[in-house]
Amino acid sequence: MRYTLLKHENHGDFHVDLMFDCGEEHLLTWQIDDKSFASFLVGKENFFNFTDLLNNKDATVYSNCRRIFDHRRKYLDFSGDLGDHRGYVTRVECGTWELLELDARRLVIKTIGTRLTDTPVANLLSIRQWQFEPPVEIVIDLSGTLSERLMQQLPPPGEGTWVVSCSFLC
Repeated sequence: MRYTLLKHENHGDFHVDLMFDCGEEHLLTWQIDDKSFASFLVGKENFFNFTDLLNNKDATVYSNCRRIFDHRRKYLDFSGDLGDHRGYVTRVECGTWELLELDARRLVIKTIGTRLTDTPVANLLSIRQWQFEPPVEIVIDLSGTLSERLMQQLPPPGEGTWVVSCSFLC
């Protein structure tokens, strides 16, 4: 399944949207407003400097985020003006993801993606582990498809602040 990382700019401000395709018509979406973490995720210098220094495979960055409404699938490939004064999004990274763990206190996802830049030569493979800790417990039901489990059992959008961590696995 696919994921994308978008930089959403509006009125001189920005945040990062991290979206995961679950095989349905909508994408699970988390919004990261923390400017230092968001800058790390989308900033070219910060990202490339960090990956160059990674001799320690346990390097992990933490932040708060919030689950927002599920987005349409078109955002997996979209960059551009959103219209209606909603700002502009730039696709920064895209690739595939797999579920590593889903239990009552966390959701762990591994992403394998390509860091998109203006110069194709600089495109970089990114392998990371994302851990989301929800504000309330996840209800575990092992029946149904992955999509059904994720879309129906995670706490609903807007319910509290999640903690997200990002670890490079390269």
